[in-house]
Amino acid sequence: MRFFIPTVLAAAAVVLFTPSSAVAGTDYDCSDFANQAEAQEYLLPGDPYRLDADSDGIACEDLPCPCSYEEGSEGDSGGDSAQTPPYRLTKAAARRAARAVARKFARRNPRVDTAAIGTCRRLTERRVDCQASARGRTSTTKTTCHMRIAVRAVDRQPKARLASSSCTTRFIARLTAERARGAILVRGTELAGKRVALGFLERNSRTSFTGMVEWSQPATTTSPRQECFALMEAALLGSGRINVSLIESGCEPRAS
Repeated sequence: MRFFIPTVLAAAAVVLFTPSSAVAGTDYDCSDFANQAEAQEYLLPGDPYRLDADSDGIACEDLPCPCSYEEGSEGDSGGDSAQTPPYRLTKAAARRAARAVARKFARRNPRVDTAAIGTCRRLTERRVDCQASARGRTSTTKTTCHMRIAVRAVDRQPKARLASSSCTTRFIARLTAERARGAILVRGTELAGKRVALGFLERNSRTSFTGMVEWSQPATTTSPRQECFALMEAALLGSGRINVSLIESGCEPRAS
């Protein structure tokens, strides 16, 4: 009898502290742990806390180390050593790493000021490529950049790099009525050799106007007083200059 009581107490202790009894307690998420090794201690049989989303035996693998596994060196094939459990780069981790690269690109490129991540596509267990874009706008131009960001798992951490980029800048300036009026009046003054008046001004497009100027020519010994006009177009060029071209001009005697 003196050996029976300790045996019963030991068995009761095992039942009391089994993993199944822990499941009945507080639920846990990866955010509850400071590192991966700490989360691994709560990875029980059956994964009751849902800490191992890809069922590879590693709890909360996106958490920083200290880790529960032995780090392996990656060779040319991109695989871990035989002692290290397989690691799968998640798309969420790849997007976070790619977003940092896209924002860095926007800060360094004076033509753009915002960046966004688009679609991410898995290539291998440890490689995800993400598409990104960056945009910028001034009073005269609009710039759009497209990027491909490659994210690869290195030492079980996502490492992102800018694989390719291309930018397009489009001229989007709008010619104002005030600038068009001034350019047409200057050109009309050159044609008439004197001050002219604006007859009408009409917008053709975002970057061009049609306008007409009028002036009078005094009578001479050989011709009566005349009323003259010049029809012109003012167009905004890519450089920001305004080009004024003559469409039609003429004079006719003034009616008495």
